[in-house]
Amino acid sequence: MTTRWRKLGIRATAGLAVAAAPVAAACSSGPSYEDWAATDGAAGRINLDDVQTAFKESESVTEFEKRVNEIFEGDGVVLIKAEQTDTAFVLEGWENLDGNVRIDEGTDEKLFTITEKEDKSHEMRGHHANGYYHSTWGAGSFLFSYLLLSSFVGPRYVYVTPASRVAPIRTDRSNYRNSSAYRSQVSKNGSYFNRQKGFAGSSYDSADRNRSAARQSYQSHARSAGTFRSSGTGVRSSWGTSGRSGFSSGRSGGFFGGGGGQTFLGSMRRPG
Repeated sequence: MTTRWRKLGIRATAGLAVAAAPVAAACSSGPSYEDWAATDGAAGRINLDDVQTAFKESESVTEFEKRVNEIFEGDGVVLIKAEQTDTAFVLEGWENLDGNVRIDEGTDEKLFTITEKEDKSHEMRGHHANGYYHSTWGAGSFLFSYLLLSSFVGPRYVYVTPASRVAPIRTDRSNYRNSSAYRSQVSKNGSYFNRQKGFAGSSYDSADRNRSAARQSYQSHARSAGTFRSSGTGVRSSWGTSGRSGFSSGRSGGFFGGGGGQTFLGSMRRPG
């Protein structure tokens, strides 16, 4: 009798192991495309309050570029373009979706615009997934003055992130994402997105659906090529947006949810 029960126990254990195998495989296969596409970074969302602060506090365009790329959670580098028009000075931030280290309006996506008008007042607008955002403030811009003095080309003042700057920006961002400072930043980002979603309401939801053709193409390619599985986009602790535990800086792993409240964690995976 004892031998019989032992045999049954072995069979039951084996059966449980076989049944658990698909679950374990599912847990280790990484995020679904839908979960990845819903993350803030993959959607092109960025904390524009912090971008505005960076604009006001930066003492050079390279400092501003570096800070914007620390704030942003996406895979593409944010490139900066600034130029003087007949009536204003306009600065734009673009995510370099195609990875060709230059701004291409057909294959990259504009994230935000900051405009200094003739009366020196400023206006900031978000685009596409950030289209709900609009802010104004008064005079005072060291960064635009810096650009005017240091980036003169031909009859107008122009600055575009040089191709030679992209690799250093990537290196700086990679180091930053391995630091506790990034953990703090993504906590701030999560709070910002939740606050904006509550404040802007339907405008936030409408902007979230306003994906550019470039964004749609980028996401479609990530889906067909499977590159979304190794994406470093976005970080949310599975314990909430505060990132208090379980933080990881790895590139592959679990992505959960979206729209500012998602939980998505570097190389960690949701328990099966």
